[in-house]
Amino acid sequence: MTYEALQEMGLEERAPEIAEVMGLMIRAERDLATARLLQDKDEEWSYAAAYQAMARSGRALIMSEGYRPKGPRSRDTHKTVVTASGVILGDKFKSLINKFDRMRRKYQNFMVESVSMVSRYEAGQAIKDAEELFGIVSSRLREKYSQMSLLNDVPQLVSR
Repeated sequence: MTYEALQEMGLEERAPEIAEVMGLMIRAERDLATARLLQDKDEEWSYAAAYQAMARSGRALIMSEGYRPKGPRSRDTHKTVVTASGVILGDKFKSLINKFDRMRRKYQNFMVESVSMVSRYEAGQAIKDAEELFGIVSSRLREKYSQMSLLNDVPQLVSR
């Protein structure tokens, strides 16, 4: 799939805004911390927070490439973020993107139907997968933006 195909799916070109990308990564890290805190108390919400960390990391990745999902943040937008993340990262990360997509479907079922069952193991694995994607995106952003440093994996602007 090409970037042109992604545009047809709902991405529009837009100059990357470093502050917005960094804001998404900061929030993704907070979502990961929340997922860890909830893991032993509420597996479903832990899973949901881990998914949000992945979704925000994926959005940051897409935005850093000069694209953003069009329109309201809907179910289709979440799918577009997963698909676009896979295109940007390539086949090397296909397995992780497949996990991201399964998490997206389970997350959406939980949010809409509130019937989803998530085991403690599944919540823990979701956190690990979210940490992996967060790390991959953080590394790419570090390489891409020379004015950005990641201290404790939290993006900080070095000079304004």
